[in-house]
Amino acid sequence: MELKLKVFKEVLDSFSYLVNVNYDSLQSILDPRLIDGLENGLIQKFEIVTEQSWKLTKVFLLKQEGIDAKTPKQTVKECYNAGYLSEDDYLLWIQAVNDRNTLRHRYNEEAYQQALGRMSDYANLFERLIKVLEDKLSK
Repeated sequence: MELKLKVFKEVLDSFSYLVNVNYDSLQSILDPRLIDGLENGLIQKFEIVTEQSWKLTKVFLLKQEGIDAKTPKQTVKECYNAGYLSEDDYLLWIQAVNDRNTLRHRYNEEAYQQALGRMSDYANLFERLIKVLEDKLSK
């Protein structure tokens, strides 16, 4: 469990760093193709952090609550039902899983831009998740 938490924190740190880059200010000094590459890297980090979030939570729920969730959405739902998430965070995490699935399996410019606009919300969600898990594990 500690190793999964450590890996998740490392991935989240890298994701959060890219979320906090001011891409608009870079447009005056960098080639648009390089900015596109940075945004693609952000999306890839998002996919990884989203994947790690549910896998970590799956192990957490099994260890702490005896709940054996099988899928990302089932894991998020069980985490909410166990009282670890607010309704807003539950809905946001489901949206993150949906965005990850959409971005991973087909390219759609509109969906891509919408997902980019939610990256900061997702980073904050996963930061809150770490706090909840660490608080529970420290008791």
